Amino acid sequence: MNTHPLLSVKNLTVSFATNAGVIDAVKNVSFNLQKGETLAIVGESGSGKSVSTSAIMQLLPDNAHISDQSEIRFENLSLLTLRESDMHAIRGGRIGMIFQEPMTSLNPYLQVGPQVIEALLCHQNIAKSLAKKRVLELFELVHLPNPRQAY
Repeated sequence: MNTHPLLSVKNLTVSFATNAGVIDAVKNVSFNLQKGETLAIVGESGSGKSVSTSAIMQLLPDNAHISDQSEIRFENLSLLTLRESDMHAIRGGRIGMIFQEPMTSLNPYLQVGPQVIEALLCHQNIAKSLAKKRVLELFELVHLPNPRQAY
């Protein structure tokens, strides 16, 4: 039996270099998430929720720094030591994030079907025809009205 958590965050500290100096956005955040569990990260605006999850996904801006004492492990693999190409292989396919601002997630000028197909093609090794079929199944699963019109 696997005793390692699916996701383990220990002593996560993230700071940002600004014109006013270094600002700590997150200090010593720790939690474990076991397979099958759900975790909700809640807090007031500015409390570090987005910075913490962006750190896990390795999506922080260039002026951000994660402390050397911080540890982020997914499936017992250290995410902080991975090359970007290795992280890209994990991001979206094995671990994902739903951003809080919907207008930054999908292009409102394009139909949603091709955008979701593109995500599947980027993160799964499947043919475009199979991706189209899967997207239609997903749209029907979430009861999207007229799912075929989303193409």
